[in-house]
Amino acid sequence: MSANLEQLKKEYYDNYEDYGTAADSIVEDLKAFLERYQRAYRLQVKQYPLYRFEARVKSWESIADKIQRKEQYRNAKSLNDLPDTIGVFIIVELAEDLEKIVRLLDKKHDKLLQTSHISSLEHSPTKHENGNLSHHYDGVYSLKAGAATANYNFEIQLRSEVENLWSNIEHMSFYKNKAKSRNDRILKRLKEHSFNLLLQADDVLSILRRERMKNDLLDLKEKMYEALEGYFDGIKIRDAESVSGYLYECWDLPFDTMTVEDFEHLFAGAFRVKDEQVDLILENYTPDEMHDRLYNYLKKNMTLSDKIILKMGISSNEPYVAVDYLLSDMEEACCTECGKWVDYNDADFFAAKVEMRGKFYCRECAEKKLNYCQACGSVLVPGKFCKSCFSKLPFKIN
Repeated sequence: MSANLEQLKKEYYDNYEDYGTAADSIVEDLKAFLERYQRAYRLQVKQYPLYRFEARVKSWESIADKIQRKEQYRNAKSLNDLPDTIGVFIIVELAEDLEKIVRLLDKKHDKLLQTSHISSLEHSPTKHENGNLSHHYDGVYSLKAGAATANYNFEIQLRSEVENLWSNIEHMSFYKNKAKSRNDRILKRLKEHSFNLLLQADDVLSILRRERMKNDLLDLKEKMYEALEGYFDGIKIRDAESVSGYLYECWDLPFDTMTVEDFEHLFAGAFRVKDEQVDLILENYTPDEMHDRLYNYLKKNMTLSDKIILKMGISSNEPYVAVDYLLSDMEEACCTECGKWVDYNDADFFAAKVEMRGKFYCRECAEKKLNYCQACGSVLVPGKFCKSCFSKLPFKIN
């Protein structure tokens, strides 16, 4: 073992307990942050969060192996030169929940840095072999002790329960087993097949959850529609659907046992909120930069259900949670290539021009996929010329 490696090993074992304490503290900070926004970003069903945490301090054997395998870490003089001595895993129920966490961390990044000991956090999406995006965040946890500041590098990995299960299986069965054999090709195909089966299980669980929610909301909607009619004129089924979704995802209520009279009592508080109070809340709300257009659209095109949801937020002393809830799913798309969140102003343009079939791309990624007519520069799908320019050519091009 080199002298440099010996020095890092000593640093590791001398500070192991501190790294463990830092890992626990990072989880507590992240947990408090997610709890603050989990309702607005639809990270719960009823009162139950759709995520959990795991944390670990990388073993010395894994650190030494990484330093020896990877060129960029060969000259590491301190554990702070490594990005992932501490690993934190945010594990969500289903793959569809991953985007909710990404959206929250990306949009409320500044709030996290302001309200925790996490001093930096950088999103690093990468592509799996199967084409799916894997979301990693490299961060620094800074803890002041008197005049000194201790910094701990850490990595956050986002996983669904299925991905976490597969990662543990793969780590134990394949990653640690470095022996080569003539059956490697067969093992690789078995790995791919096994992982695809787990992804199918995730899809089935997603359908089951949606069906369960649909059944719960159907009963909830019927009771609420009758209660809403007594307080708000012009109520339609779609209004009851919107309000029931807000209550189901954001409020901790015993929906199974609630009666129409219970809902009437609930809506009575919202009914007493004046329209002027709603206008005041919207005027005082400061949207994220990327939400400016959506926020202005909400103010100018507010539906009856939007107004009821905001009044319920005001009556429960959580008005800005209600605003965040209304904005969270309005006209947004996640870039399939890099994972960046864009609004449909860009996404619609590229979807219309390039047959994206439900996939959306930010402007930078989409421009790499576009083909242009060599004559007039307009966007086209196949060929070198658009139909208009082709028809004007004096000769036929094969």
